[in-house]
Amino acid sequence: MDFSAVIYKIGMLAIIILVGFTAVKTGYLDVKIKDSISKLIVKIVLPCLIISSVSSREIESGVLTDILVVFLMSVFCLAVLYLVGVLTAKLFKIPAETAKVHKLLTCLGNVSFVGYPVITAMYGEDGFFYAIVYWLVNDMFLWTAGVFTLEGGNKKGAALKKLINPNTIAFAVAILMLSFGIKLPPLIFDTVNEMGSLTVCLSMIFIGMALADVDIRHAVRKWWIFVIAPIKMIILPILFIYIFKAFGIREIILGAVVLEAAMPVQTVLSILANESGADFEYAACGMFVTTLLCLLTLPFMGYMIKLII
Repeated sequence: MDFSAVIYKIGMLAIIILVGFTAVKTGYLDVKIKDSISKLIVKIVLPCLIISSVSSREIESGVLTDILVVFLMSVFCLAVLYLVGVLTAKLFKIPAETAKVHKLLTCLGNVSFVGYPVITAMYGEDGFFYAIVYWLVNDMFLWTAGVFTLEGGNKKGAALKKLINPNTIAFAVAILMLSFGIKLPPLIFDTVNEMGSLTVCLSMIFIGMALADVDIRHAVRKWWIFVIAPIKMIILPILFIYIFKAFGIREIILGAVVLEAAMPVQTVLSILANESGADFEYAACGMFVTTLLCLLTLPFMGYMIKLII
C-alpha cells in the first residue's frame, strides 16, 4: 500500500464532500435531494457494485476461510467498541436518552458511504470484498442490538425485516454466482460495473450534503463526542492492529477490518434516534464531528497499519 497514494485518494474524497457541502450551503442544491441520493446509492448503485466486485472474483481455496475470519474479527471489534460505549456512558454520567445514542455512536461506523470508497482506494476490490463482510455484521448489529438499545425491544421484529435489503440480497446473489462460477454476459456485467462505479462520488456528495444539514453550534455542547472520537477512531483501532497482528492476520484483511472499525459515526443512526425519541442532536453532531475528523484519522490509521505490520 503506497501511503502517498492513500493521502491523494482521501484528498480527492474530501474535495467531493466539500462539493456536496457547498452545494447545499449556497442553496445551489436543495438539502432534501440527499434523501433521494441515499436511496439511489442503497437501492441501485451499491448493489451493482457488490455484484460486480464479488462475482468477478475467482474461487480460491481460502476464500470461505477468509470470510469466516473477517466475520469473527468484525464481531470482536463491534463488541469491544460497544462495551467501551457502555463504560464511557457510565463514566461520563451521560443522561439516559443520550446514553442510548452514545453506546451505538461508539461502535457503529459509516462503513458503506465512507468505508467502501476509502478501503477500495487503499486495497482495491479485494479489500472491498472483506469490507462487505464487516458491513454485514455491522448491519446485523444495527438492526438487532442497535434497535433494542434505542427502542427497548418494542420494534425489534420490524427491525429484523430490514436485514433483508437490496445490499444483503446482492451479496447473497454474488456469493452464489461466485460459488457456482456463474458469470454475467459482458454487456450486462459492464453495465452493472459502470453503475456500481458511481458509488464513491455519490456517497461523498451525500456525506457533504448531510454535514451541511447539521447545526455545528450544538456540537460544542455535546463534549462527550470530542472524548469518544479519538478513542473510537484511533486508540481502539490501533489496539485491534496489535491484537490481529499477534494472530498472524494478513495485512489486507487486517487493514480492511481495522479501517472499518475506525470509521466515523453511521449516518442512519441520526434517523433512528429521531424516530425513537432518543437524542437525535447528539447523533447528528457525532456524525458531523467524526466525519470531519476522519479526513485526518483515516490516513493516520493507514499509516499505522503499514508501520506496525
